[in-house]
Amino acid sequence: MKELSVIIEHTLGIEEAIKRLNKKIEELKSEYEGKFALDSTWEDDSLRFRLKAAGMKTEGSVKFADSTVTLSGKLPLTLAAFRGRIESTLRAELLKVLCDCD
Repeated sequence: MKELSVIIEHTLGIEEAIKRLNKKIEELKSEYEGKFALDSTWEDDSLRFRLKAAGMKTEGSVKFADSTVTLSGKLPLTLAAFRGRIESTLRAELLKVLCDCD
């Protein structure tokens, strides 16, 4: 497995960042119901997850701090060539979720 890491800066504070990410996760579960399996547990301000989709498995964590969110995980070797694209997509999606643009 290959390592994956994305760090996003934000101005929301931990509670709001967690709230927004939880909302996005629920939206994705609803939109893609039956297409992936996600198991997750909270440990303080960190979300540990295991994801299975299209026959591939991955695991990682999302760590929340006052001004950053860090997503780290492991990519299956079959996706290693796409690591840059996957990180870019995750970064863009996290920026949308954590944008303080009201």
